[in-house]
Amino acid sequence: MFKLVALGDGAVGKTSCIKQYTEGSFSERYIATIGTTFALKTVDVTMPDGNRVTARVVLWDLAGQPTYNELRRRYMAGATMAIIVYDVTRPQTFLDIGEWFTKFITVCPNAVVSVVANKIDRQDRLVPSAAGQMIQQWLDVLHYETSAKTGENINELFTELVTRAIEKQRQFGPMLSDGPSKPFKLGV
Repeated sequence: MFKLVALGDGAVGKTSCIKQYTEGSFSERYIATIGTTFALKTVDVTMPDGNRVTARVVLWDLAGQPTYNELRRRYMAGATMAIIVYDVTRPQTFLDIGEWFTKFITVCPNAVVSVVANKIDRQDRLVPSAAGQMIQQWLDVLHYETSAKTGENINELFTELVTRAIEKQRQFGPMLSDGPSKPFKLGV
């Protein structure tokens, strides 16, 4: 089983990307994620060698608000993949990518990461494609331009992440990060 976490500022479309991928649906209504939610998807991918592999992926949608910093760090543990999402209509969400990347890679240094430019269907785009390509090279990660609303590039994004995670597992074994998620208690 593979664990993917979705990171990024609030209201960038993390939940919408996951819903589009797992359910093929989109809602215009924004409801902030409180803490975390998750979904499970079984996927068949064709590997570069031509073999087909079935993988189970748990997708963790982590709240983007600063209130959840410590909780988010615990939920990241054991992730083999991450999407770090920004909203192309809100430049500050792009500027925050480096911070999100650092927080994640500190916990899961061997995970497969994609930076995701979301809401490319919008006419009021302020972050150009070239900026995303620059961050792809700077951080040495995947980069996708998506629209959770229309579904553009959503399946391609997740398929490449899963394929690369399987390749890493084949190459290095099942322990890609700092080990499995450790149990923890909420509260006092």
